Amino acid sequence: MDRLTVLDDTFIVLERDNLPMHIGSLMIFDGPPPQYPDLLAHVAGRLDKLPRYRQVIREVPFNLGRPTWQDDEHFNLEYHIRHTAVPHPGDREHLRALAGRQLSHRLDLHRPLWEMWMIEGLEDDKWAILNKVHHAMVDGLSGADIMEVLLDESEHVGPPQPSQWQPQPHPSTATVVSEALVDAVRNPVGRLGHLMADLGSPKDAVNKVASALAGTLRIGETLAHTEDHLLGQPGPHRRWAWANGDLHEVKRIKTELGGTVNDVILTAITNGFREFLLGRGAQLSEASFVRTMVPVSTRPKEQAKGGNEVAVMFADMPVGLADPVQRFESIKAQMSHAKSSGTVEGTDALLDNAVFLPPMLYAAAGRLAARTPQPAVSTITTNVPGPQRQMFMLGRPMEKMLGYVPLGMNQLCWATCRWG
Repeated sequence: MDRLTVLDDTFIVLERDNLPMHIGSLMIFDGPPPQYPDLLAHVAGRLDKLPRYRQVIREVPFNLGRPTWQDDEHFNLEYHIRHTAVPHPGDREHLRALAGRQLSHRLDLHRPLWEMWMIEGLEDDKWAILNKVHHAMVDGLSGADIMEVLLDESEHVGPPQPSQWQPQPHPSTATVVSEALVDAVRNPVGRLGHLMADLGSPKDAVNKVASALAGTLRIGETLAHTEDHLLGQPGPHRRWAWANGDLHEVKRIKTELGGTVNDVILTAITNGFREFLLGRGAQLSEASFVRTMVPVSTRPKEQAKGGNEVAVMFADMPVGLADPVQRFESIKAQMSHAKSSGTVEGTDALLDNAVFLPPMLYAAAGRLAARTPQPAVSTITTNVPGPQRQMFMLGRPMEKMLGYVPLGMNQLCWATCRWG
């Protein structure tokens, strides 16, 4: 029985009307747009590689264990793939407004947790695909890999292959409960086994524990601080905007100043927040900053797609510094320290050791957290690599891919997706 991980389940218990927990992408293609039945056939022929896209979440009675993934016996592809249009000729603002409206709506937790919208009517003979997938199914990196299953490296592809999928019957309630009880014992025992294995190499064990402890304390110190500039309860509606940048220019700056691509991107975003705050009349001292949470993928390259393998780091973006080079040096120093401070290991330790919590207590704590404002982190910044080569869908070349990530409590979210 395939059970949600602790992190996957977290995204379910955090879900609220004003806090939908889906990620997304907007892919813009050169036209003409395909016929809707052709898109249905194309996706249907690929879903055998994406079993999670035909599965629903089944809760365990009385929260005796984490929920399970089970095949949707009533799966209907036309429910998940929608067809819409903007008034022709639709410009960027039309597309942005439509995407924002669709991303504001929660996914139905009683169905497979994804939607795909084909959008026609764009100017310059273009069309788009808006994709929504619940964060419980994928993280940013695996989400990009999944989209590559639906895209092709050549405009010349054969006819879609018929699906061979047949839903597996649902297990009985008694089976679900009994397996949950077994897992409630087996998972902590397995975790203890890993801890005991670490003792086989005392030096490595000490280093690992010290790193995790230091990282956990750093997380606690971070969350104890109150953010000063960009806090507020998110409402039910979403406005999504994007800007284009030149990755080659980012790499040139990185080479000239040292550091990494992420350091340059964080510095550019810092400037955006600085200009925004100054435009609203904020009084910024040199010590002013905006705190951001930076997700870090911990997924091994060889691991199968789907699910969440992610930890976090934190950075204080120095919006009070007027000199862009000083902002860059501040960001570079922080990120270098964060990578060596054990923050990532601390996040992993918190999640790994959550298996020792009774599932009922964990679920209750998650629901309480979803209702409790957090005053420490007001933004999220993520850099998800898109496809690194020209891709096609139904023979049409993809012009760009834009990434979307959900807001958290009290958060204004800033996401970047790089392609090429």
